[in-house]
Amino acid sequence: MKKRIAVLLTVHNRKDRTLNCLRNLYNNSIPSYIEFDVFLTDDGSVDGTSQAITKEFSEVKILTGDGELYWNRGMYKAWEEARGDSYDYFFWLNDDTILKKDAVTALIKGSERHSDAIIIGTTSDFNNDHKYTYGGRSFRRNYPLIEPSEHDDVLCDTFNGNIVLVPQSVYKRIGILDPFCRHSFGDIEYGLRALKNGIESYIVPGVLGYCKRDRDIPIFRRKGVPIFKRYKLLYSPLGYNPIEEFYLNRKYYPLAYSVWWFIKIHLNVLFTK
Repeated sequence: MKKRIAVLLTVHNRKDRTLNCLRNLYNNSIPSYIEFDVFLTDDGSVDGTSQAITKEFSEVKILTGDGELYWNRGMYKAWEEARGDSYDYFFWLNDDTILKKDAVTALIKGSERHSDAIIIGTTSDFNNDHKYTYGGRSFRRNYPLIEPSEHDDVLCDTFNGNIVLVPQSVYKRIGILDPFCRHSFGDIEYGLRALKNGIESYIVPGVLGYCKRDRDIPIFRRKGVPIFKRYKLLYSPLGYNPIEEFYLNRKYYPLAYSVWWFIKIHLNVLFTK
């Protein structure tokens, strides 16, 4: 029986990375019974990203943004376009992630083992398969990364959005990404929403792709950066926006904890590393 996948991406001014990501996707060793369509939000790129994609991958459905969508709202836009009953799966893929040759097959096989679960792929550093960068996470403070097993599927509580396969059954139960968040937190929120609704998320064995880890110490916590600039960066879409995090915390944590963490993140900016 044919299975159809809607691949969802959002991109901005990373033409070479985006093309490399798409090439690895189209070159994946995908079973003959799998068909996929790509829905890609180009959020205001000015480096010729859309034109280059159209030239090399004319079948990609390109949606346009004004540069203010960022990751989560760009993914929301792509999913809005793809939603409905046409697809068996919705596959989130970051454009800075390079899939291993059999990554899509591994995700599908994972879904066949756990038919109504979200399936997560782990990424590692380009130079070290055992230096894990993104994947499934635990429902504890700062959502620590869970290492994949070499042979077994591993339950997780939430996840990063780099390599994620959402089956139609999950979409029908909990919908798509929450557009309140602009860049960060949308993937974490979706995982916690699934957990709250009794939907399991599994990390499949091994590493399915490569992606460089963002800086461990964010710019808004770095010595040498003026305090006013640190707070501006904190509230930027690419920062650790306290309002958006408070929104997330209020959905899944007690009020007192949410307020305490809102205050703490502001204090963290003062005490830089």
